[in-house]
Amino acid sequence: MKSICGIYKITNLVNGKSYIGQSINISNRWKQHTQSLDKIKNIDEENPLRRAFCKYGLSQQISQPGTYGNFKFEILLECDRESLTENEYAKIEEIQPEYNRMMCPPSPDRMWPRKENSSEKCCYVQYHNLNERKYIPGEYAYLNNLEIDYADIVSRKRDCLKLKGQKIYMVVGIKQEHHKKKDFFLFDYTQIEEVSFVSERMHGDEYSLSGTSFLCKKPIYLNILPGFEHFTKHTMGSFAYGMQNAINDPFCKYFLNEKNFIQCNEIDNKLKWFANFEKQIEDKNFCLTKSTKTEILFDWFRFFDDEQISILFRIRYNNIFLWNPEFIIKQFKCLLHTFPNIEEVVFPLNESVLEFAKAFPKTTCIVLYNPKTLHESWNEVIEEFKKQKNIEFEFLD
Repeated sequence: MKSICGIYKITNLVNGKSYIGQSINISNRWKQHTQSLDKIKNIDEENPLRRAFCKYGLSQQISQPGTYGNFKFEILLECDRESLTENEYAKIEEIQPEYNRMMCPPSPDRMWPRKENSSEKCCYVQYHNLNERKYIPGEYAYLNNLEIDYADIVSRKRDCLKLKGQKIYMVVGIKQEHHKKKDFFLFDYTQIEEVSFVSERMHGDEYSLSGTSFLCKKPIYLNILPGFEHFTKHTMGSFAYGMQNAINDPFCKYFLNEKNFIQCNEIDNKLKWFANFEKQIEDKNFCLTKSTKTEILFDWFRFFDDEQISILFRIRYNNIFLWNPEFIIKQFKCLLHTFPNIEEVVFPLNESVLEFAKAFPKTTCIVLYNPKTLHESWNEVIEEFKKQKNIEFEFLD
């Protein structure tokens, strides 16, 4: 299905209740609504629409218009991005969809989203502290080159109630070794297409915001731009207070410039984009990639010397095989073209090491684990490993 920007409707054919939504890419928005329905563990943590999908038997992921079990997915109209919210409000007033009203309790008499403040100009800024989070936003999607252009944001701020149709900009902060101050990058923005209320025991009541993501064509280094010092101290409070509206600070002109951004799915190679961003980071402890003239090589592989190369997967991604073993095998094949003398690879204990060992029978796979702390459930896996001639074990204290 081609990318369609417009207003859609989802109808429960059992009880007649419906939901009206907006999206820059309706197909992807439907995928987001219905992703992993068969893997939900606690239905109470889901929004009312997803709870209805579970209750009335929808388990598949939907991307096309049509009737699926007890639900009908349809496109009501196509429009440009600027008129999405206006058109959505009009359809909500016309149809009075029940699931919209249920999205943000405890006001069951108030239709959602609220129309007041919809025309207010905003520039909300969200902060991602790389030193604390230990990952770069979107790593999983970029490293697997997934065709995903939506994002989810969770906040406890009541301002979220007026952000339907607005944009939230992401700033990434990094305190690098040998740098006196943090470095800040404008990374992406999300155009919010849905706001819902989430009750969560761990963090208390929160708001969930979902929408379409747009990456900076090249993340913008903010520290050197005029007005940044005033922006970070006086407007953002050194980013200590989370998501804030920066519309009254002249510095937000760098955020509002649409020429700086591109929709995620329009990037041909997310891995290359990711590596190009990491070129701007001097402290390679934060990086997962290193570039050559011909390939992008991942720093999960650590090089010691050219004569006896030993390779260790980064602890940060020691479970990458569980996500996408085929991807790692493909990357290692590229690595062998550049470093044909690699004889040995070191892994933390992982079930998919066997798949890797079978793909590269001439490469010795050393598996690290501590037998004293290992759960007995791993015994069968280890016995299978022992049958593979090129798998060896190294015990940790």
